[in-house]
Amino acid sequence: MSIFKRIFSSYISHKKVSIRNSLIASAALFSINTNGAFAASKNYVAVEPLTCDIVKSIALPSDEVICLVDRKQDVHDLKISPKQARLLKKADKVFTLGTEMTPAMRNWVKRNSTVVLGVSAIDIDDHSDHDDHDDHGHSAKKHDDHDDHDHHDHGGVDPHVWHDPHNIIKMGKVVSKSLKKDVPERKIRKAISNRFKTFDKTLEDLDKWIVKQVSTIPSSNRVIVSKHKAMDYYGDAFGFETISLLDFLGHSSSLRPQNISKVLNELKEENVKVIFKEQEPASKLVNNLSKQSSIPLSSNQIFVDGLMMEGNTITVAVHNTCTIVNELGGSCDETTGFDLASNWGSLNQ
Repeated sequence: MSIFKRIFSSYISHKKVSIRNSLIASAALFSINTNGAFAASKNYVAVEPLTCDIVKSIALPSDEVICLVDRKQDVHDLKISPKQARLLKKADKVFTLGTEMTPAMRNWVKRNSTVVLGVSAIDIDDHSDHDDHDDHGHSAKKHDDHDDHDHHDHGGVDPHVWHDPHNIIKMGKVVSKSLKKDVPERKIRKAISNRFKTFDKTLEDLDKWIVKQVSTIPSSNRVIVSKHKAMDYYGDAFGFETISLLDFLGHSSSLRPQNISKVLNELKEENVKVIFKEQEPASKLVNNLSKQSSIPLSSNQIFVDGLMMEGNTITVAVHNTCTIVNELGGSCDETTGFDLASNWGSLNQ
């Protein structure tokens, strides 16, 4: 039991005792005001692992944040179990990226207790603040001429907004505003605001760090090729052209000669240096294209759908950035990046 709860319990058990002097009265009043807030701690459920990390970084340590989905689970394929349904029903609030990322939440997003912080809840950053370092050989175009293809089963909407740190800040604002909404105590609201300030600063520092790392890549090499349409926000933010193989091949991953020819021509035109794998081992599709194009696969995978098995939101951004930078001929300062991840981790302690 925390010291705050012990004091509060002691106060309750002696609340009928007469207070004989103002000093004792003031101390008792302080105990009520301070510990009452902690005694009334909230119970939140965050659906996706990434969402859970964000909410834990802003919510007060006295509040309970339950991570609904394990990091090993693909949220695209989530089927909510009876146990998970009970947790969702009991929660004071439920936080989720939304149905674009987690289709199983379609019946839950309609509830008043559910807070969506994904692509449908924020204004996407236009990256005007990055214009001063837009000296790249490639524009961050999105291959709009391929929009007739399926996009990672998201109905044409790319939900992977967190690959741009400024979008995570906007997601955090949604969380912070929601957490403060039902808190009458000014002191508690201020504590949440202070945690968000640290959250915000860490992400701004991450953004600056990524810009610095990307600047070491030769401009002609700034092309990210991966299986899914998941890195467009990253590409737009930091000056990469992004190519999704499924934009060309469709979800059948069909290796028809005309499709293969189209892909190979695109990769050659864009002077692609490496194909980034999204899983270990690499998918059959990516392996085959690598062999036919003679373009090597990345040594490490990039994580496009959320967190790694270990670490936090900053950790995965640092890992992905260093993987991309090092593979494309740049030089990545991992030490500084993981220092940022450590700063973020302190919010969850």
